[in-house]
Amino acid sequence: MKRLYFEYTNCNIMKARIIIFAVLLCLFGCNSKQGKMQEDVKELICCCPQATIYLQPYGNYTKEEAMKLVPVLQEHFDYWIEGHWTFKVLEPKSLPKEGFVAEKNKYKAISFLRDESKDIEKYDMIIGLTHNDICADLHNQKDYGIIGLSYLGKRMSIVSDKRVKNKKQFWKPVLHEFMHAFFGKRHCEKDDPTCFMVDFKGHGNLAKQNKLCEYCSRI
Repeated sequence: MKRLYFEYTNCNIMKARIIIFAVLLCLFGCNSKQGKMQEDVKELICCCPQATIYLQPYGNYTKEEAMKLVPVLQEHFDYWIEGHWTFKVLEPKSLPKEGFVAEKNKYKAISFLRDESKDIEKYDMIIGLTHNDICADLHNQKDYGIIGLSYLGKRMSIVSDKRVKNKKQFWKPVLHEFMHAFFGKRHCEKDDPTCFMVDFKGHGNLAKQNKLCEYCSRI
C-alpha cells in the first residue's frame, strides 16, 4: 500500500532542519541579524504540508457527529498523507436554500462551496459535511448525483454520506475531496479501482478503495 509521499523532502528532513535551526540560534543568538536569520531558517524547515482542517456541518449533520468523525479522519490522514493535520469542527449551518433542486430532492453541491467561499480566507481548509443528497452537472447529465465536490486547489469541499453504503468508510470520500481541494489532485490517471482518487461516479460502494496508487501518492 502506498502512502502519499514527497519526492524532494519529507518530515524526517524537517526534523533534522529543526535541530539545525536550534543549533544556529545557539551559535548566533547574539547576532544583530538574528531576526532575519530566524525567518530564513524557519522558511527552510517548513517542508512538510500542514493545515488545520475545519469540518463544517450542514443541515441535520450535527456537531456531535462531526466530532466523532475527527479521530477517524485523524487516523487515516496521518497514515496516508504525510504532513501535520489537525481538525476542528465549526458550528452547524443551514442548508443553502438556493441550491435545492425540489424535483430531485437534491442540493447543488456548488451552492455549499459558494457558502464556504465566504469564510475561506479565515481558514486553511473547509470540508462541508451533509446527510443530504448532492448533485452537479457532470458526465453529460444535469443534477447528477455525487458524493463530493471540490474546487481544485482552492481549499473548499463538500461531502455527503447519503450515497455511502457503509458509513464507516465515509472517511474515504473525505480524504478524496481533501486531495482535490488542498493539493489540487485530479482523479486517478490510471483509473485504478482500488485507489482513493478514482472517480466514484456517484456510487456509494467504497469497499474496493484501499490505497493511494503510485501515481496519486505523488505530489
